[in-house]
Amino acid sequence: MMMSPLQQFTISGKGRHAKPQILPALWPLSLDVLKVQDATMLYKRMSEQTCRSLGIELFKDVSQAERFIMAAGDQQQRFAIRHKTYELVGCVSFSRLTRIHVCDMAQLSYWLAEPFRGLGVMSWALSSILAYLKRTGVKHVLAHVYTFNQASRRLLECMGFKPCCEKADNIVRYQRKLA
Repeated sequence: MMMSPLQQFTISGKGRHAKPQILPALWPLSLDVLKVQDATMLYKRMSEQTCRSLGIELFKDVSQAERFIMAAGDQQQRFAIRHKTYELVGCVSFSRLTRIHVCDMAQLSYWLAEPFRGLGVMSWALSSILAYLKRTGVKHVLAHVYTFNQASRRLLECMGFKPCCEKADNIVRYQRKLA
């Protein structure tokens, strides 16, 4: 009996963040609310590189992942990117910064588990979230990216974001008008 890609990934001995040798068809993917029940998978998926890119500490256990999910509160909405086989593969979140009609603004953050990078998953997820934000009246969207995160910078630029300033601590602010 042939092992599934997930089984190969699990027993590869390369640690919790190793890239599977074979990925099944990626679609369909779905977006829905990130829940406390996702903590175990979140813990498994968050690599040191991902945490570094988000500016957070690596989770030492599942309880830290649970606290991360619960800390969002009402200010931030977090959406899980789910795959039918691999379950949680990433997350997109946004915070509404202002709710003034002429200047309604939101800030994005996102991450994707390493095995799923470079496959169009985050482009799809961000496009979905941007369409949602536009429908809800958001006019401008911001995203902050570390200067060393070239892949994320390219992604934002391909999606129409423009760098508008470099902040302290090697962070670049990107902005996009949703019109």
